[in-house]
Amino acid sequence: MVNQALTDQDYRALADFRYRVRRFLHFSEEAARRESLEPHQHQMLLAIRALDAGGGPTVGKLAEYLLIRHHSAVGLVDRLAGRGLAKRVRTGPDRRQVRVRLTPEGTRRLARLSRAHRQELSNSGPELVSALGALLRQLSAQNRNRKKKQQEGHVSTTKRSRPEHT
Repeated sequence: MVNQALTDQDYRALADFRYRVRRFLHFSEEAARRESLEPHQHQMLLAIRALDAGGGPTVGKLAEYLLIRHHSAVGLVDRLAGRGLAKRVRTGPDRRQVRVRLTPEGTRRLARLSRAHRQELSNSGPELVSALGALLRQLSAQNRNRKKKQQEGHVSTTKRSRPEHT
């Protein structure tokens, strides 16, 4: 399927889905800026909260989750801690393990942003889901057609290769 030619419909479906995703991301970036946060800082706050299993995630786990390098995650945590939105907490028997937690102010900002995001998803989410559904239905139809052609090719090859009985 990777080598299969793309149709105009393929390009339209991909573009529409990409457009819907980008619209949501644009909303998210602007909402973060209204809270005086850079979008990646909002993502870090959300990751800290989402990955908190009691003690808070490690910087390494945050970097992995956000698909960024460890030193970039360290810098983000430093900036959030400097703004009073996150803090490092030493844990473990020897206190060498460092976990990251939200401060009360970080929790309040994230809650405001998350409420706004839920509202936006309730408005634009159905369009995003519809665009994804259309793209997946198109891919599924193409896969069925490809398999059908492969099976038809196999059947006609099998019929030709049978020896004739006399």
